[in-house]
This record gives sequence, structure tokens and C-alpha cells, in this order.
Amino acid sequence: MRTTTSIMLVVLGLALARVQARADDPAKKYEPRAAFGESDTNHDGVVDHEEFQERITEVFYSADTNKDGVLDAVELKQLTFPDDFKKDAAGHVTLHEFLRVRFHDYEVTDKSHDGVLEIDEVVEAYETKKASR
Repeated sequence: MRTTTSIMLVVLGLALARVQARADDPAKKYEPRAAFGESDTNHDGVVDHEEFQERITEVFYSADTNKDGVLDAVELKQLTFPDDFKKDAAGHVTLHEFLRVRFHDYEVTDKSHDGVLEIDEVVEAYETKKASR
């Protein structure tokens, strides 16, 4: 149990450092292969729903720098594709909205419809979305 907790703290620390680095250096680019590797926690070569939810929830809370439970305009700018989300009346994105959008992305990205994401699917989806912006 201690080992699992230690590993989770290290992973969370890396996620926080990654978000902070992106906030400090707007030129730093998102790397889909690195993100995939960070998400594939059991190292089986695919990202399943559970791994995805854990990772995307970490991303949300890491981006929520003021820890108010929502993402504001400044916090959203830290993320890849920040305009994907519907904002509430105050201009915030809730965790519910964040998960709704990213799980929709998950389903669209899963071209083989096998319920898991493979590295090629993730890279292709990222490149396609990036090119359309």
C-alpha cells in the first residue's frame, strides 16, 4: 500500500510539474506520446477508461491553481485546446464539463471501437485537431 501511495504521489507531482511548466512557458508544446505514457499507468500499451479518468481528473485539479474547484480563463489557458469547453455564467469550467468533453474526445478518438485508446489513435486525433485550429 505504501508503494502504491508513493507511486501515486510521484505521478501527481509529475503532472503538477508538467502543468506548472506549461503555465510558465507558453511555448512549451503538448506531446501526445508523453501524455499517453503518463496515462498508461499499468504499461499495457493502451489507455482504458479508468486510466483516462484518473489522468484527466489529475489534469483538471493540477490546472485549478487557486483550488476553487473550477477552471477560470487564466487556468484554461494552461490546457491544450482550452476552447473545447462550455463555460458557465461566470466564465468557469466545472469538473463535470471538463470530464464530459474529454470523455467525448475519448470516444471519438477510439477509432477501433474496442473501448481503449492506442498510441496511434491518440497521436492521429491530436494532429488532426491541431491542424483544424
